[in-house]
Amino acid sequence: MIKFNVEFTNKTPIYMELYNYIKGLILNKTLTPNEKLPSKRVLSTYLGISLNTVIEAYNLLLDEELIISIPKKGYYVSKYDISISKDDTIDSLESNIKKCKYDFSTKNIDSSIFPYYTWNKICKNIIYNDNILIKSDNFGNIKLRKTIANYLYENKGIKINPRNIIIGSGIEYLLTILINMLNINRIGIENPGYDKIYKILNNNNKEAVLCNLDNDGIIINDDVDALYITPSNQFPTGIKTSMKRKLELAKWAKNNKYIIEDDFDSEFKYLSNQSISLIELAKDNTILLSTYSRTISPALRISYMILPDKLYNDYYNKYSFYSTTVSTLDQLILAEYISSGAYSRHLNKTKYLYKQKRELIISILEKYDYISIDYQNSYLSLIITIINLDKQLFKKLCNDNSIDISLMDDYYLDKRKDNRIVIGYSGIDINDINEGINKLIEIINKSIKK
Repeated sequence: MIKFNVEFTNKTPIYMELYNYIKGLILNKTLTPNEKLPSKRVLSTYLGISLNTVIEAYNLLLDEELIISIPKKGYYVSKYDISISKDDTIDSLESNIKKCKYDFSTKNIDSSIFPYYTWNKICKNIIYNDNILIKSDNFGNIKLRKTIANYLYENKGIKINPRNIIIGSGIEYLLTILINMLNINRIGIENPGYDKIYKILNNNNKEAVLCNLDNDGIIINDDVDALYITPSNQFPTGIKTSMKRKLELAKWAKNNKYIIEDDFDSEFKYLSNQSISLIELAKDNTILLSTYSRTISPALRISYMILPDKLYNDYYNKYSFYSTTVSTLDQLILAEYISSGAYSRHLNKTKYLYKQKRELIISILEKYDYISIDYQNSYLSLIITIINLDKQLFKKLCNDNSIDISLMDDYYLDKRKDNRIVIGYSGIDINDINEGINKLIEIINKSIKK
C-alpha cells in the first residue's frame, strides 16, 4: 500500500487518474512483474474512493494487459517486462522552432497585434449561431470562397468566380496538388528564392529549373512548362516585376505554359499602389496562390488557390473527392472577419506598425556610412550591403548573441555568393529593435575584414 500515494486532481475522471497512476508505476518498474496489487475493496478504502472507481481502473489495466487477474488470489502485475524508452516519452519532445531574443528573420509576424478580442467574439458568435458540425464543401466553405472573391474585386479589382477558389491548409499542400494535376515536369523558380518551393518540387519528382532575376523580375526561360513567381514582392530581394516583364510573361504563357503566381506580401506596399496581377493579364494560364499566414498568423493555416476556367474541370475530376483540409469553424471565422471589415482594419494597423519599425531601423543604420541600405525594394525587410564582411564570423557572432538573421547567400539555391544582409522586422517587438540593431552593428564592426 505504501506505493499508492496518488493525489487526485479531478481534472479527469478519478478512475482514469487511478488507471494512469498505476500504469506509470508499472512502466517505470516501481511495480515489478508478478507483484501483487491491493484488492479492490482494500484500495478503495485506503484511497477514500468508491469501489466502482477502483473496478473501472483495474478493468482498464486488464484490457491493456498491464495486470492479470488470478481467481481467488487477486490482481498481479503482468509477467511481461514492459517499459518505455525515455527517448520515446513526451518529455523528450522539443520544438524545432528556433527562438532568438532578436528576431530579424523574415519568417515570423508580430503576434502582439493579433486581433484576439475580435477573433474570439466572432468565434463565439459562430459557435452559437452556425452549425459548425456540417462538413464544408470539398473545395472549401462556400461563404469563405465568396468572401475572398468579393475582397479581391473590391480591393484589387480582380474579378474571380468563387467556384474556382480552392481552400487548403497552406500553400505547400495546394502546390503539391497543383503540380501533379498539371502533369508538367520542368518548373522554373526564382533564384535567389524560397527553398521550400524547390523542396516541394523535388519531393514530387518535378525538375526545379533555377531562373535568374534582373531589375524587371524573373528572366523567362522558354524551356520550362511553368514558372513559379512572386511578382508583387520577390522573396528575398523585394524586386517588383515590371509591367514590361508582366506583359512578356503573359505572352509567353499563351504557348501552352503556366504561371503560378504567389502573391507573397502583396498586401504590404509602402511606396506604390496595388499593381496589376498576372491573373488579370493571363487569366487562362495563371494560377494564383495566396495565404493569410503573413497578414493574420502562420498558425491559422488557411490558404487558397485560384484556378483558371480551363483547369476547373481537371481539378473537379481528379481531386473533388478530397475533403478540405481546413476546419469549418476556422473558415467561417475568417469569412466573417473579412466581410465585417475587421481584416482591412487589421491590415492598416499592421502596415502602420511595420512602417514604424522600418523607419526606426533605417534611422539607426543611416548613421554609419559603411552600411549601404536598399530603400526601394522589400516591404517587410531591409537589405543592406557591407563591404569586406567576414560572413562566417558574422553568422557565428549573431548566433552567439541570440540574433536570428539571414544573408542573401542563404537564399541562393545554387550556393551563389552575395554579401547582402536581409534584415526582417515583421516578427520582432518594436521595443527590442533599438537594442537589437545596435548589437547587430557591433557584430558587423567585428566581422569586417581589416
